[in-house]
Amino acid sequence: MIETDELLLHDAPRLFGIVADPEDDGHPAVVAWGHELPGHAVTTWYLADGRTEVAVFASAEEALEAAEVLYPARLLWARK
Repeated sequence: MIETDELLLHDAPRLFGIVADPEDDGHPAVVAWGHELPGHAVTTWYLADGRTEVAVFASAEEALEAAEVLYPARLLWARK
């Protein structure tokens, strides 16, 4: 790997999912996913009607807080 690539990867997006059981039926699922960069997180949400919506938050944790208004949820970070 080129040294400059390693520097660029230092601030590369961190991928995450938000997991919840919105139907409360014992089948948790990824209800949103996104990437976090220093200073913000871009998140795509599944909507109840099957569409998706994109939202920007200060962090993945802030996106999680928004999800927790609707149902208990947790963050799932993708491995590097």
